[in-house]
Amino acid sequence: MTGSPIAHELEELTYSAEDSPRSVLHHALRAICLPALLLRHRGLVRHFVTRELRGRFHDSLLGPLWVLIHPLFLFAVYFVIFGVVMGRFGEGEDPLQFALYLFSGVVCFHAIVQSTSAAMHAISGNGNIVKKVKFPCEVLPLVPVFVETIVFLVGFGVALVVGLATGRAQLGWSLLAMPWFLLALLMFAAGVGMLLANLDVFIRDVRHVYGIFTTVWFFLSPCFWWPNFVEQKAAWAATLMTWNPIYHLLVAERHVLGLAPAELGFAPSVVQDLLIATAWGVGMLVLGYGTFMANKHKYADLV
Repeated sequence: MTGSPIAHELEELTYSAEDSPRSVLHHALRAICLPALLLRHRGLVRHFVTRELRGRFHDSLLGPLWVLIHPLFLFAVYFVIFGVVMGRFGEGEDPLQFALYLFSGVVCFHAIVQSTSAAMHAISGNGNIVKKVKFPCEVLPLVPVFVETIVFLVGFGVALVVGLATGRAQLGWSLLAMPWFLLALLMFAAGVGMLLANLDVFIRDVRHVYGIFTTVWFFLSPCFWWPNFVEQKAAWAATLMTWNPIYHLLVAERHVLGLAPAELGFAPSVVQDLLIATAWGVGMLVLGYGTFMANKHKYADLV
């Protein structure tokens, strides 16, 4: 990269492990500076995101179609199991509406899990880059988050088009909340990704535990069940489900898509769910960024 704009950008960076404050709280309070950091290193971020996207489709026969193949496969399996074998939820329920609901949930949940799982290996898997003192390694966990968000937007667009074409999705004002929803999604995934990236440097068992956790996490999230489905079975469990960090994020996505009828337990407005999802996103981002930056000076010696 010698002579390139990225190399020139890295040459201007300085970082001193001795002078860097190591308090988690000190760095957590400076998480608000993350957008400015990304803007300053936008060329570097663009380079890594573009390289990752190109690498996925390089020499593949189906090319960009692979973006949808994995979530479509998961959707097909879950639809057969929950929609056909076990029976759909409710009498006279529309199979296509359930299919769109399930697909949108799988696409969103898949984006969160894939981005955070990839972010978890961002430091331990890039030791040659991390050991360059001038390199802003806090950028690395954010790259898969941006990549998977792009992938998510493709799936979201498919669900929206099919929903509008078949009349199952109702186009309304909630669609205008899409930028807010994306911001909450990005903050949450970035925070979890940075937290996992830090933990993975010190405890490699985290990657195995997280794989088990995400399997359980899927069934505790409203990917295939409606908000009032659990409430009808056990009201106490429904209350606990709302404490799931991505519960309100998935519900807000259905509001934006126009797949949130009140008779299925959805609130009349998307605002409440987005406020709670944003609170989770801000909390995770502050925690993840603070933890990551407080331990950044140790990474070069451990990877």
